[in-house]
Amino acid sequence: MSAAPPREPTPEQAAAIAVRGEDVLLEAGAGTGKTGVMVERYCRLVCDSGLSPDAVLAFTFTDKAAAELRQRIRTELARRAERGSERAASVLAGIGGAWVTTIHGFCNRVLAAHPVAAGVDPGFRVLDAPETGRAAREAFDDALVDFLKTGGGAPGGTAHGDPAREETVAAFDIEGLRGAIAGVHAELRSRGVAAPRLPEPPRPDPEASIARAIEAAGECLAELEEKNGKRTEAERELLERALARLTEPGEPPSLDELRALSTSSRAKTLGPYREAIEAAICRVAEAGEGSVAYGHLAELLELFTARFEAAKERRAGIDFEDLQILAAQLLERAEIGEHYRSRFRQILVDEFQDTNKLQLRLIEALRGPKTELVAVGDELQSIYGFRHADLEVFR
Repeated sequence: MSAAPPREPTPEQAAAIAVRGEDVLLEAGAGTGKTGVMVERYCRLVCDSGLSPDAVLAFTFTDKAAAELRQRIRTELARRAERGSERAASVLAGIGGAWVTTIHGFCNRVLAAHPVAAGVDPGFRVLDAPETGRAAREAFDDALVDFLKTGGGAPGGTAHGDPAREETVAAFDIEGLRGAIAGVHAELRSRGVAAPRLPEPPRPDPEASIARAIEAAGECLAELEEKNGKRTEAERELLERALARLTEPGEPPSLDELRALSTSSRAKTLGPYREAIEAAICRVAEAGEGSVAYGHLAELLELFTARFEAAKERRAGIDFEDLQILAAQLLERAEIGEHYRSRFRQILVDEFQDTNKLQLRLIEALRGPKTELVAVGDELQSIYGFRHADLEVFR
């Protein structure tokens, strides 16, 4: 029994299937036939336009989705072959080697072809998500031990550890700190940063923020002077106390003193002062406690990165982000990148809304001067904040 014919495409789908010579972004909701567009375009390219399957790269994002895409292409080719298309029958016979895959599958294939250039063992294996998670937990535990030893058991430290480091760990708690470090590490890696580090923080300016708080206190006090009544007495007292301390010669106010000058009152007359004193508290905290904590997080992230790499090496494997980063680095090398850019004339990307910055970098590295990109996606299903403004690959 022959396969059922595909349903007739809408005018918009028909245009996306047929267009040539330009890049296409097809945005539509779930269940509207986006994958069907990919299937029909693929089959027309390799059957009607005579393009070699080796010149068409079709990406999707999960093994299940890739298997479904491959099966739907196979079904459509079989339907065409039954109707007498020798070209469809020929393509169908070799469809097992076609470039219809996940991004991770594609990267695996590229690294397997160029392991020495990528700096990996030719027999490398890719760690699955559970094993990667175990390696990450092990790495964080080792990193935390080293972090707490620094300034304590390490040369030059004290025998009792560093109270500031212990305070940072206590402030987050261990699982909270684990989540923060692993989350930052994963986010930076998804952007293509091979060895994640926190950037240098902007230099805080507590003096300017305190000056603004003085100005705001004076403005609010002047407004209160025009009013009478018991309701303003507490507000006036707070502002006068703040002006006295903030303008006092000598040492600037401490963080605790600034907090004591803050107010939870939502009175409109105190609005400018309330905002200014809260900003001053933030700037002073950033320059003091915040700066120390940020430095600790930066150090712990570096320790975690090193221990995570070591944990993966002990397992003789790489993770999914390694796959993508190493593949991107390979494709950005002139000789290897040119080989793939000259190979692929068509790149089809399904579920484009799930593409992160590293994957966009990979796609861009694959686009040669004659490559056409067709991407389909649904903004409402995005997990990375899919926005037209981010679509540099279409410019």
